[in-house]
Amino acid sequence: MENKNRIPFYCGSRQPNCDYHHGQLPPVKGAGCYQVTRANRTHPEWDDGVGGTYKHGADLAWWNGKFYLHYFTNPVSEHTGAGQSILAVSGDGRQWEDFRVAFPPYRIPACTVTDYKGNVNSFSGETYAFIHQRVGFYRTKNNRMLLLGFYGWSPKPWITNWDNYGIGRVVRELYPDETMGPVYFIRPCWQGGWSKEQLLYPLYTESPDRGFADCCEELLSDALAVQQWAEENGDGDELIRIKHEGNGSTNQAFCWYHIDEDTVIGMWKHSRCARSGDGGRTWSPVTVSPSLVMSGQKVWAQKTGDGKYAMVYDPTLESTHRWPMCVTTSEDGLAYGDMLLVHGEVPPMRFGGFWKDYGPQYMRGIAEGIERPDDSMWIAYTVNKEDVWVARLPLPITGEERERKLENGFEDFTVYSPKWAPVTVTEIPSLRLTDFDRYDYARAERVLRETARLEVEFCVTPRQRDHGTLYCELQDVYGQTAVRLVFREDGMLCLRTTALVPLCPYEADREVRVRILADCGEYAYRLQAGGEEEKRYRFMTAVESLGRFVLRTGAPRTLPDRETVPVEDEDFALPMSDEREQTAVYDLTYFRAECGEA
Repeated sequence: MENKNRIPFYCGSRQPNCDYHHGQLPPVKGAGCYQVTRANRTHPEWDDGVGGTYKHGADLAWWNGKFYLHYFTNPVSEHTGAGQSILAVSGDGRQWEDFRVAFPPYRIPACTVTDYKGNVNSFSGETYAFIHQRVGFYRTKNNRMLLLGFYGWSPKPWITNWDNYGIGRVVRELYPDETMGPVYFIRPCWQGGWSKEQLLYPLYTESPDRGFADCCEELLSDALAVQQWAEENGDGDELIRIKHEGNGSTNQAFCWYHIDEDTVIGMWKHSRCARSGDGGRTWSPVTVSPSLVMSGQKVWAQKTGDGKYAMVYDPTLESTHRWPMCVTTSEDGLAYGDMLLVHGEVPPMRFGGFWKDYGPQYMRGIAEGIERPDDSMWIAYTVNKEDVWVARLPLPITGEERERKLENGFEDFTVYSPKWAPVTVTEIPSLRLTDFDRYDYARAERVLRETARLEVEFCVTPRQRDHGTLYCELQDVYGQTAVRLVFREDGMLCLRTTALVPLCPYEADREVRVRILADCGEYAYRLQAGGEEEKRYRFMTAVESLGRFVLRTGAPRTLPDRETVPVEDEDFALPMSDEREQTAVYDLTYFRAECGEA
């Protein structure tokens, strides 16, 4: 096939083993996954102030030196209840504490509407719309930022608010001081039967700010940007250039990137791709790229600041069990390889709800036309459709460590950092793992040069000895654990052999130094810890090489697995899921690793 007709494909050798949340894939070196919100039904002040336990549709922007994240939340389920969308702000993308309502609940007025299919629908005035949109930001050429949302309703919980069930797309301006302008409709769903008199907000053309109206016109004339509206607006909208095929196939969650000025790649869920050779005015037919293993979890691809390309998706054919979230990279934007792990943790789903799926999903990066940091790629996504996350992938994206000798470098750790189990670098200096979440844990790992012989020395200062747990492990590149030490909640440092065996006591605020000499040829290691005499022990698991040093404030988990069914009961909540438990803190104050010759 000639290059001008090619669409993206995967040419790598790795595919995940989805029996594991991490897929047994090597992680991106130095990546960070940071939880933006942790859904809380009874303490909304500890979340985003709203209390909705269904959160989804995250979109990310970087503007005037700050990160902005826009997502929607419904009370419990995807297509029921009074939905609203939230704007979060962060200075560094890691700490998110500033939340405000971008689009408030929309009370549908008492009215009767007849859609273009002839369906007559009546509203009592007591029902609310929910929110569901693919995109939340648009930056204009003169650097004004628009926020976008989409209100809709549904006759049944399993019916999406698209096309004839939409009310319309709303817009407001985000100002540089982080305040927001009035809400307007930019594209009502006239085909759904709504008249101007039945809309709660005026049309953008009625704005007294002519500059704002011009911004809306610029957006409406941007064919690539409005293609993201395809599902909600429907094929009847002349703005949508790429229509559905009419055979039941749907093109969902459009994203795009330029290879050059004229060549544009379009991608959708379910491995669907198309190509434009004239900047997005006309397109090839939308076809499936079979080597891209995907289901309904979205895909995001973009050109990165180092001149390469990266594609983030869940390489699984399942739609209910959505893991792991991975990245593949490309030199030319077409041939993608070197699959690496971005997010490989799936905590339990704390709340029930209709159409909630397990795992990290619905990923979006920073769209073309919006500024991007030069040193990293950022992705927004949700986990279990109840918590919002962002991931930072440093450039160049790699899963390899070439140095044989490593010392400290806490910023180079790959971290998994929930709101209630954060991982931070302190001024001590240390890599601090804090945990007050009964259903999740903090995790930090250092990618090592793969080796059969490894010397590791590290120091941990536990800040308590009567609660909390810290696992310290040496793993192979597939995530199999060869060596495990555990700072147990009873004040004992333990060693895992055929069972968990007490090694020596530890004290709060007293540093514990550990030195390990591991040899995969013997499946054994020599250990000196806490001032005890050096002794030899067998591996926990026979591995042929070692490639990771891992810290984790909880036991490894295998649930949910691919047989776990999401709970649709809207009243369900895990016990005490909204309450914090006693805080445990561990400081990694020193780390050194020396890998043997290859």
